[in-house]
Amino acid sequence: MSMYKMVCFLSIATLAFSCSKSPSPATKPVVSNGLMQLAVGNYWNYTKISFDSNSGAPIDTSADAINIVGEVMVDTTTYFQQTQTSITNINSSSFFYNADSNTIRKIDSAINYTFFKRVSIDSELVDSWPDTVTQSRCKGQNFLYGFTGTTSIDGYNCLRNIIYVNDCTGFNFQTWVYYLMPGVGLVRILHYKTKQNGNFYLDFQEDLLNYHNVH
Repeated sequence: MSMYKMVCFLSIATLAFSCSKSPSPATKPVVSNGLMQLAVGNYWNYTKISFDSNSGAPIDTSADAINIVGEVMVDTTTYFQQTQTSITNINSSSFFYNADSNTIRKIDSAINYTFFKRVSIDSELVDSWPDTVTQSRCKGQNFLYGFTGTTSIDGYNCLRNIIYVNDCTGFNFQTWVYYLMPGVGLVRILHYKTKQNGNFYLDFQEDLLNYHNVH
């Protein structure tokens, strides 16, 4: 199935899901095991701290959350519709799916890309895809790299992926750093932006507060 047809199908299926009655509580949920356990009803709550671009001092604390709110099966793959409280600039439904035991893929803005991958080669370029979100400058490409080392965060033993967002000139103006514990989900999210002088600063940090996985 082509990417366009898949996105159209998922959009129609999502609309049908949103208009249907809630599933019976007795219905056993579909659970997709992988780097993230995906099932309707799963959620991850985060504490988000924003930082001043000049001093680096924290200036605001807020809440964020990722929720799995629906599921759609296409051929033999189950796609899990997700929402994230802090993301409001996506004009269509967004989906996660476990492509294999080492790879989470995501579909949003009609783009199917690797969201996180466990790699065996350090600093491996995993995927690249067009930037469809940026409004402040000419759109370029996103580049996802995976790393083999692990980082301990609040007792979670995490893998690390980094996304470099480049504009149409090749200039890297944003960087996302994701820390994920397999079987748990995202534990920490770091977002870096550039100042006018080209230097990076930490824009915000999100840390896992609690989560719920349906078994």
